[in-house]
Amino acid sequence: MPDVRIHDLRHSAASFMVNSGVDLFAVGKVLGHASYQSTQRYSHLANDTLLAAVEAGAAKQAQPA
Repeated sequence: MPDVRIHDLRHSAASFMVNSGVDLFAVGKVLGHASYQSTQRYSHLANDTLLAAVEAGAAKQAQPA
C-alpha cells in the first residue's frame, strides 16, 4: 500500500466512527481537533446513515403530540 498516507487513515477512521454512530464531538476529541469545523471535513456520512437520520426524524414527527 505505497500510496496510503497517515492523513488517509485518519480520514477513514473518522468516517467509520461517524457511520457507526459516534458523535462528531467525540470523533474530534479522538483525532485531537481543536475545532468542530476540522472534524466536519473528516466525516463523510454514508447514504444509509443519512437515510436513517431522515427516517428517524419522520417517525418522530408522525407520533401524536
